[in-house]
Amino acid sequence: RQRLSHDQLQTLAEYVVDPLGVPNGAGLFEQYCTSCHGNRIPTSPDVETALQTISQGGAHETMPVWGDILTSAQLDALVSFAESAVRGTSTEVGQQLFAQYCSGCHGEFGEGGPNPARTGDVIAPISSAEYLRTRDDLTLRSIISQGQPNFGMSPFGSAYGGPLDDEQVDAIVAFLRSWQANPPVELPPEIDVQTVSVSANEIYADLCAQCHGPDGEGGIGPALDNASFQKSRTDEQIFTSISDGHPATPMIAWGEILTSDQIEGLVKFIRGLEKTPGPTPPSSEAPSFQNDILPIFQADCSACHGSFGGWDASSYDSVMNSGNNTPVVIPGDAAGSLLAQKMLGTQTEGGAMPPGGLLPSDQVQLIVDWINAGAPDN
Repeated sequence: RQRLSHDQLQTLAEYVVDPLGVPNGAGLFEQYCTSCHGNRIPTSPDVETALQTISQGGAHETMPVWGDILTSAQLDALVSFAESAVRGTSTEVGQQLFAQYCSGCHGEFGEGGPNPARTGDVIAPISSAEYLRTRDDLTLRSIISQGQPNFGMSPFGSAYGGPLDDEQVDAIVAFLRSWQANPPVELPPEIDVQTVSVSANEIYADLCAQCHGPDGEGGIGPALDNASFQKSRTDEQIFTSISDGHPATPMIAWGEILTSDQIEGLVKFIRGLEKTPGPTPPSSEAPSFQNDILPIFQADCSACHGSFGGWDASSYDSVMNSGNNTPVVIPGDAAGSLLAQKMLGTQTEGGAMPPGGLLPSDQVQLIVDWINAGAPDN
């Protein structure tokens, strides 16, 4: 009532009682009713009763079969939400757990401070806009569960010997995420930020190797030792990446901790990681799209890219010709191909892919090699 005119309500009421006799009611029913009722037209004993129910609301008679509409993950999420609603919000639980397990090192508001596990080191804020913007929930969950031994942080997840189960870890993540809209701090208060006073190779081994590999072979982060990475970036671009970080990836802005001289030293060190390229393999030895590349796309990309529009990873033609930024593959030029950039985490368009964390470096390198070999349909 008041959303629909009297004539519209009357037509709907008559349609519910006699769908075949009032065909002009089908359009109204589809527009206003199918989002809840689906294709099932409710029954009513007479037009007057139907009119009253449609105008004023009425009790639900049946529960839709949501299993035909929602995925298993969505159903699990609804169940978890219902359970958490009974226990209290996960943010409230997370706040209590953060105060108990995290605030001793990270501060009450995530402002950071002196690292009790490493003399002379400072824990950067985890409640800053930059920190929360550049880490998705999966990354935060992994850090809490698995710890960061190189920084003196022990694992807290029960699967790794810690005291917290998965639900408790998720609650802390929810509490951290609640800071994002209005970050409480940007820099540690009343603390002079101390820079790391060690050589470039020590900085790399201590801070960079955990993501990029001890020899630059890659891991969580992209490989730094291959020719594609080295040739596609200037020293200035590498310097900026280290200093400013990469949004939507675990790469933080190290410029808050390292001096310009130390970052310049890191750039030179990274340049020294490049492997001496071997002879270019003949085209017959190029990775096979059908045997090497397509299985990666099917396992890690097609669940979204192929179902939700945009770029489609289901076939060679769709990989080469679909998407809002087509072409995403430039044969012979992996450095200039958006597909390779997103899988290396070096893109300037959108976020890195997959969003939950980059693919293993050997798989990314296989895709890079395929593109550089001319992206053949083989």
